[in-house]
Amino acid sequence: MYESNNKKVEKIVNLIQSHGCIVEGKKISLDDLPLLCQDLNDSDKKEIAGLIQSIDDELFHLYGDRQYLDSQIQSLEPVKEKLSQLV
Repeated sequence: MYESNNKKVEKIVNLIQSHGCIVEGKKISLDDLPLLCQDLNDSDKKEIAGLIQSIDDELFHLYGDRQYLDSQIQSLEPVKEKLSQLV
């Protein structure tokens, strides 16, 4: 997904990527983000803005995919019902 040379930003990225996972024997979650963000400096803001934009772009893409798949599923519902009646 997103890589950074900034260790603080990379730690946040890693936390986002591994949400709900066990990392180095410790369960982490997005609840840890506010504490990590306290350590950010003004110099980190530009990269954080880039990270947020990257996440937003990915969510927009996934939303588009979901809309497409939902429309495909809806068009298959009548076929499913007809097949169920035949079986």
